[in-house]
Amino acid sequence: MLSRNQKRVAKHLKITNKLAKGTSIRPRVVVFKSLHNFYAQAINDENHTTLASFSTRQIPNVGNNIEAAKKVAKEFALKLKNLNISEIVFDRSGYIYHGKLAAFADTLREEGIKF
Repeated sequence: MLSRNQKRVAKHLKITNKLAKGTSIRPRVVVFKSLHNFYAQAINDENHTTLASFSTRQIPNVGNNIEAAKKVAKEFALKLKNLNISEIVFDRSGYIYHGKLAAFADTLREEGIKF
């Protein structure tokens, strides 16, 4: 019997293979949710490098809730804009598009990032 996380990882591999690969102009944005934090990073799959990243660990005194995901999205969008990136490929990492993930994606769209 596979655990919930093992099922998510298998689903993530299937999703990643179907997505367009990230480039320096249009990177792949990957999210990860742990028990205590929310992470996001922009990846250039051509060079296998991380262009930008941000998490709740970089914001003092914030929990791991929907408001924290929105704050991460705002700061992450600023980092992307500083790199002149306005379009991304969104990789939800096998998570259901709901709650923190949906709030993160909606806030990115509000900040002017297209996907």
